Amino acid sequence: MDYKKIISTCYCGNGADKLDKARSLLKSYGDLLSGEARIKEQLAVARAAVSLLDTHMTAMGMGKTCTACAARPGGGCCSAYMGHENNDALLLLMNILTGVDVRIVREDEIECCFLAETGCILLFKPIFCLNYLCSHIQEGSNETELRLLEQKTGVLLSAQGQLEQLIIGFLQSQDE
Repeated sequence: MDYKKIISTCYCGNGADKLDKARSLLKSYGDLLSGEARIKEQLAVARAAVSLLDTHMTAMGMGKTCTACAARPGGGCCSAYMGHENNDALLLLMNILTGVDVRIVREDEIECCFLAETGCILLFKPIFCLNYLCSHIQEGSNETELRLLEQKTGVLLSAQGQLEQLIIGFLQSQDE
């Protein structure tokens, strides 16, 4: 397959289109990707970063904050736009490679298509979703909590970026 064509299609379309592309990549390269030592190692690093961030977010009470906001009319930042624009096929593929059952949960065109009743189904999330700190989070947290949140988010985003680069490098090598 042509590497440039593969990559150019990973970032186009809505959430369902990108999920179809991720599944196509999994079908074509899943076994090979899963067998790559560097990719397996980086998946483990990224999963550990997710765990550390989740622990901190739980300690900050962000689950309650986000749930309360989402329950209000027009509340919540997990909009349909976010689900379509902020993810890509490689991010979805990374989630699938870790065993996440990535699927379209909502088709209401109001909220993110990956937002379930208990929150986002994705283990690895788009940069916007991880970096966005609404006024409720900022006002309900102290400086130390926010600084740690930003540090742990940065570690996770770095790990996800490195994983994405390994997958892109792998795909490029398949074209040679």
